[in-house]
Amino acid sequence: MAPRINIGTHGVLVSAIVLIISVLLLIDRLLATGPVQLILEDGRAVPIEGASYFSLNEVLFFIITAWLGGMSFLYIVLFSKEKETPEIKKDIEAVPENKSTAMLASTLLDGDEKLLFQKIVDGDMILQRELVQVTGFSEPKVSRLLDKLERRGLIIRQRDGMGNRVLIK
Repeated sequence: MAPRINIGTHGVLVSAIVLIISVLLLIDRLLATGPVQLILEDGRAVPIEGASYFSLNEVLFFIITAWLGGMSFLYIVLFSKEKETPEIKKDIEAVPENKSTAMLASTLLDGDEKLLFQKIVDGDMILQRELVQVTGFSEPKVSRLLDKLERRGLIIRQRDGMGNRVLIK
């Protein structure tokens, strides 16, 4: 089992700091000037820039810094969006069992989830296979949408023979 690194509650902030530092370090190293030679011509010093190549240590530095920056950016993108979902969940769990409040909860939904939830509210205790017919969605799509609604605490699925009956929570 691989060890898991726990950044804590401020993981996105730590990742943002690592990303900024790695970008600044890369910019500093890439914009650094190479060696300059001075040649005396007619009593004045004339600067001549020599060709500069990166050493193996500098290439390794670039690789490690770019990797750290990339991983920090990826962490920020993936985990900042994950934090938004539980907040919505807390708001929706307090939905009482009447239809007007259920319709109010449907305003928090969008797209296909909203359409499916409205069909569930309209067809009290509707079967899952009936939802496929009413909405025109495929069976897997209805199943995925119902999974999302169930995770948010809006519906309950009960076994009914070979299928499921969908109820408002």
